[in-house]
Amino acid sequence: MLKLWSSLEAPGRLQFRLAMGLAAAASIAGVVLMGLSGWFLVAGALAGAAGAGHSFNHLFPSAGVRGAALARVLGRYGEQLSGHDAILSLSARLRPRIFEAGARSRRGLSPMASAELTALVDDMDAAEGAFLKVILPGIGVVSGFAIALGFALASDVVLFILAVLAAALAACALPFLAVQAAQRRAAVLSLEAEAARADVARLIENATELEVYGALSRYAGEAEAALAHWQRQSETLELPFRGLSAILSAMGVGMGVLALWGAAITQGDLPMAAGAALALMAAFEAAAAMLKVMEAAPKAKAASDRLAERLQVGEAVWDAAPEAAHVIERLFPIEVRGLTVSAAPGAPQTPVVSFRIEAGDVIQLTGASGVGKSTLAEALMRLHPVAPGMLSYGGVDACGVRIASVLERIAMSPQMPAFLPGTVADQLRLARPEANEAEMRAALETAVADEFVFARADGLESRIGEAGAGFSGGELRRLGLARALLAEPELLILDEPFAGLDKALADRLTTRLSCWLSDGQRAILILQHKADGRGWPQKTAFSVVL
Repeated sequence: MLKLWSSLEAPGRLQFRLAMGLAAAASIAGVVLMGLSGWFLVAGALAGAAGAGHSFNHLFPSAGVRGAALARVLGRYGEQLSGHDAILSLSARLRPRIFEAGARSRRGLSPMASAELTALVDDMDAAEGAFLKVILPGIGVVSGFAIALGFALASDVVLFILAVLAAALAACALPFLAVQAAQRRAAVLSLEAEAARADVARLIENATELEVYGALSRYAGEAEAALAHWQRQSETLELPFRGLSAILSAMGVGMGVLALWGAAITQGDLPMAAGAALALMAAFEAAAAMLKVMEAAPKAKAASDRLAERLQVGEAVWDAAPEAAHVIERLFPIEVRGLTVSAAPGAPQTPVVSFRIEAGDVIQLTGASGVGKSTLAEALMRLHPVAPGMLSYGGVDACGVRIASVLERIAMSPQMPAFLPGTVADQLRLARPEANEAEMRAALETAVADEFVFARADGLESRIGEAGAGFSGGELRRLGLARALLAEPELLILDEPFAGLDKALADRLTTRLSCWLSDGQRAILILQHKADGRGWPQKTAFSVVL
């Protein structure tokens, strides 16, 4: 956990230290409260029984009890306040960095699989919660035991030695053995949870198709049964800890009785023995509550280690090293010579292709669904590793070029663009944050999207809901095209740009894109299943068939 925190430049350092100090202070105050209360009650009772109650100074012990009670309350409140503030600081640094590292190192434009995303979010929750659920309680237990042992030492040396041995056995050895056994079982359950998570993710992703075929309820029932079985098995992990918790509580009571019994038979300091008894009981009770922490600690550490590994990846392994990278002075010509790539390690290779793209060209890359058109386009964007000599930009081999420098010059308009909830203007400015209204309007006009956007009362401030709600699929595709145009690319990649458009609308889009193409050193690459008569005619576009 500390490794992960350090890799993020220790965010919230002051808040973390304050929370740890307050956790220790609150625990110390709680044990002092119990110990001082025990001493005060017994000492006052003995003084009253001896007829010296009028001379017993109860003001200072009473003030000490009240002060300890107040310190414990304030310490707990301050610990929670500063602890949550520290976690928010950690989260604000961790989550963007994790997703940025994943985006930089991930191949292609495919989104993260649902199961992988869920596992990642679970890891972040576990790592962020470790501080509040593991570190702070641990500090509290250690601090409390130190004070309780101090009370025991002040009462009797033998009691102190026995308390140290009991603490080592009940608060360290036995819980450690229980945790080891639980970890072995948890490893098996973790695999079952991963499989169940993947099943549920696939169920959600394919719910519409399953419902059409009347199979949704059956698959949902199977997934529910698997999750219920996993939940029952997970609950069995807590049984050893519940037993140990009872043992620790009983040992605390036993140590308290032993303290009082020892003072009684040796004519020792009974008030101090009473204080030691209550202090030890409080410490062992806190240790009993700590067992759940010990169960959660290995999970939190494993999650933190996995996140730290993700952060260390950072860059795509096929990206050129910054100190050795070549600068692209011009994108064109783009030379593709025997290019073949795979969408992922172990995936099938795409068909071998060779072609050349010059400024002003329109290239149509046609082929059946699944043949690898998108993967080849992503390779042109340097989002997949390619062998030396297969791809070059302006005479510079792609292997020696930084991915970021290529992405500055190429934009892609996918067939199903993704949108975050927000206004149309918000979505367009993702491509160019400084874009003004005139520039956004021009991009919308080129994409033939201005008519349906400005037909709405709110225009650029029209809201796009979750998953593109509020706009049709065809409208979202043209908004995605406008966003790509706003990035001012030299190479514009269009994935099925004429899908769902009638011939008249497709011809209008072609005309406007032709004007955009002629207005600078630009080229267009079109990905489509086949040339169907819509869009660019064959005589003005060079086709590469896969």
